[in-house]
Amino acid sequence: MTSRVWVPGLLALSVAPSVGRAETPTLFEADAVDAAQLAGEDDTYRPFLRTRLFGLRLEAPLSVAARNTVYPAVPVDTVGTELSPEPELDVRARVGLRLDSEDRFGLLVFAAEFEYDAISGPVSGGDDGKTEAIAPPLSDESGQALRKAYGRFSFGPFVTFAGGYTTSHWGLGLVANDGAHGHTPGGGEFSDPRGGDRVLRGQVATGPWSTERLLVSVAYDVVQDDDVTLSGDEATQMSAAIVVGHQRPNRVGVYVARRAQEARDGDETNVTVYDVHGRLEGKPVGRVKAFVESEAAFISGETDLGPTAENPRHDVVQLGVATRFGLSQGRIGGVADVVYASGDQNFEDAEQNGFRADPNFEQGLLLYRGVMAAQTARAPVRAADPELVGYPSEDLDRLPSRGQVTNTVTFFPRAVYRPTDGLEIYGGPLFAWAEAALVDARETRLAGGEPHNALGGKPTAFLGTEYDVGLRYTALLGGTRLTLGAEGGYFVPGGAFASGSAAGVKPMESAGGGRVLAQWEL
Repeated sequence: MTSRVWVPGLLALSVAPSVGRAETPTLFEADAVDAAQLAGEDDTYRPFLRTRLFGLRLEAPLSVAARNTVYPAVPVDTVGTELSPEPELDVRARVGLRLDSEDRFGLLVFAAEFEYDAISGPVSGGDDGKTEAIAPPLSDESGQALRKAYGRFSFGPFVTFAGGYTTSHWGLGLVANDGAHGHTPGGGEFSDPRGGDRVLRGQVATGPWSTERLLVSVAYDVVQDDDVTLSGDEATQMSAAIVVGHQRPNRVGVYVARRAQEARDGDETNVTVYDVHGRLEGKPVGRVKAFVESEAAFISGETDLGPTAENPRHDVVQLGVATRFGLSQGRIGGVADVVYASGDQNFEDAEQNGFRADPNFEQGLLLYRGVMAAQTARAPVRAADPELVGYPSEDLDRLPSRGQVTNTVTFFPRAVYRPTDGLEIYGGPLFAWAEAALVDARETRLAGGEPHNALGGKPTAFLGTEYDVGLRYTALLGGTRLTLGAEGGYFVPGGAFASGSAAGVKPMESAGGGRVLAQWEL
């Protein structure tokens, strides 16, 4: 038996740079959504360790973060196997150093940044004692990681040269995500990022120009680590980006990137990513503040991954779209996400259509990081069943979603209430559908090609409804920022997880889970 492997839309792409001052780009990250501005907050956090060195600004930011997550037990096959992870403790400790000449030398500006995760990832739990025997790990292992060792030199808006080891982020983080854009005041996000896309980059930019703040950037990256590459893979990419309204509330930008990737076994992937991002905000009525932000990514190309006898090479055609709307007045507001990620239910045709959002692009708490992660983690083991195939298919280790948003259409409205400064209560229902039938390679093959899910049932489109609620409290302590939070969810499965009639099949049932978290930025 052969099995299709999706080429996810998860490339660590070069991005349009942001600016530290109005005249010069810093090129450290892309434009970020200022949700604190939407919420009417004045965030006065500054790194505790900061000084002037020969007139240059020097800062050494530090942060520590931890969360403890409880995921529900999930049935993963037709013989009664169930993944029931222990509570997972995830810790991150990050140190940094920033140097910036600011205005000291007029039009000549130089800056450098260093950032290092001394630890990032799960340190305990997340395994029920049998996970390794029946499926790949549900989470990445914890470890140390260099995030930035990067510098740039600018001559006014005319030209900026930059290079070194850095992270990538663009727009809503649908495709390229630096793992540093989490929950923001007034945003109502169920987000607590880890890791991030890291590249060794050379970059040239010009701008921003005129009142329209036009900025153009080109870059070449050697990918160091992202969610597309597995151990032993190598990837490079060329990209160009244009932004109008750079670092303004109302802006639009587009980039195009060409990526060449070679897997550890020599299989090649060559794709082009076209990504458009825009944001518009204002006050449509009285004191009501509103914004809409959207990102759309289209990926096309070819890949040798997941070959079949009929199609040793596949065309890649994938689409992902995310749109976020927000309204607020005083201490109340609302935010809604609409997400589309193309799916792929045909294991034998000539195309790979399954788009996967970056792991740090989160939707809810349980469906994608708990339920879908568990079932797709079991898929490689089941697809390589010696009773079904004589020799395991290639690239089965790329099947697990590892919590990524994929093959789905979602609508996620949330209400946000801020009863007092620093305290935020938010929540709402996540409605999710499968864009293509939720199928399991083994069960579909056993059914003669008719779509069947991992539990042997005939899936409908509705994945289910997840009810999420969260609370976060943020306090400024001597210029440092402390955030404490708790989030909980309850998932009610839909027909996509229907179980078959065979003996031993354990049906998917409604279940809850959640997490507590803390972060201290010094």
